[in-house]
Parts: sequence; C-alpha cells; structure tokens
Amino acid sequence: PLRLAVARDRAFNFYYQDNLDLLQQLGAELIFWSPLFDTELPQNIQGMYFGGGFPEVFAQQLAENTSARAAVKCAIIAGIPTIAECGGLMYLCEEIVDFEGKSWSMVGVLPTTSVMGGRLTLGYRRAVALQDNLLVDAGGTIYGHEFHRSRLIPEPNLPLFQTYRCDSEEATGDEGWNFPMNLYASYIHMHWGACPEIPQRFLKNCFLYGI
Repeated sequence: PLRLAVARDRAFNFYYQDNLDLLQQLGAELIFWSPLFDTELPQNIQGMYFGGGFPEVFAQQLAENTSARAAVKCAIIAGIPTIAECGGLMYLCEEIVDFEGKSWSMVGVLPTTSVMGGRLTLGYRRAVALQDNLLVDAGGTIYGHEFHRSRLIPEPNLPLFQTYRCDSEEATGDEGWNFPMNLYASYIHMHWGACPEIPQRFLKNCFLYGI
C-alpha cells in the first residue's frame, strides 16, 4: 500500500473527509503527522498532503520547528508528489507575514511570501488549468472554493489556473503553483467526489515515485 503523510493538527485541519476516504478506498494508507510538533516526516512515504487551516495563527511555532520545515523541503525537492491547498500552500512559501506585520520563515519551496490582510477572498470557483500538473492536464477544469485573507507577493509567473466565478464568466484571476512539477499548490479547496480521477492520478504519481 502507498503511504501518504497527511498534515493534521491545529494549524492544518480543513480536509473533506470524503477526500480522505477516497484515498483510502483507492489503497492509500494515511499517516497523520503534525508540522507543529513532529520533528521529522513519517518514514517510508510516497506522497504528502497539506490541507487548509490557519498556519498564520501558529506561524511562530511552525517557524520554530526548523527540522520539520527542512524535512518537507528536502522531500519535495527530491520529487515526492505533494498536494498543498490554501493553508498548506502558505506553509510552503518562504515566509508568512501575520496580521501584526511580523515575518515568520516557512518551508521555502515556493518563491513567494504569504501576507495576511483584511480583505476576505471568498467564493466558489471554476478553474481552468493553464499547464499540465500533478492532478489535471492543461485545459482541464476543476471546481472548488476559496476562503482566505492572505495574498501572495509576488504572484506566480506561470500560474496553474485561470479562475472564474462558478455562476458566470467573470474572471477572478490567475493563481496556483506548479513548481516543481511534483508539487500542486493552490488556494482552491477541491472536493473529489465528482472527479475520482484526480486522487487516482495523484496516487499513480505516488506509486511511480516509490518504484
């Protein structure tokens, strides 16, 4: 069975249970771990999954766990397939700037900083992939929602998606990171119930990594 490291603690706690169930039904063993408290990744893993949450609230504690941050960075650079949604994306940035303007070092895989602000980005999205990535081919469409008060500075030079409101053709901007190719990082939370090919594709990449 494939072993997936799933970050789950007070900083990362937003997951659709259906998504976790789908991964298990497809043969994955989910190994839960804490970027707040654990000093290393679980052993013998073939993939990583970082869900949403509130890393800005625990930014100091995440920053102080330098060994966990280094382990995550090394694993991603080594090619392990990784999904990072919203709070997970923020954790993989170089820094988080909290509501008080204090900067905290994060994993540093993504060459950008997550800056907290007063504006809430909220809504359901239709996102069209601009390039092939870990979960969907270029031109493919995914659906999900955004809920965050942070923005990325700078924004990606080669964004993963062009996004639109679900109920109209109104564009809501470009977003998402696909660098390196084994990393999928986006503010959009997806529910995989209507598109099981997404977790299937993710686990296929995890399997190939583990060979």
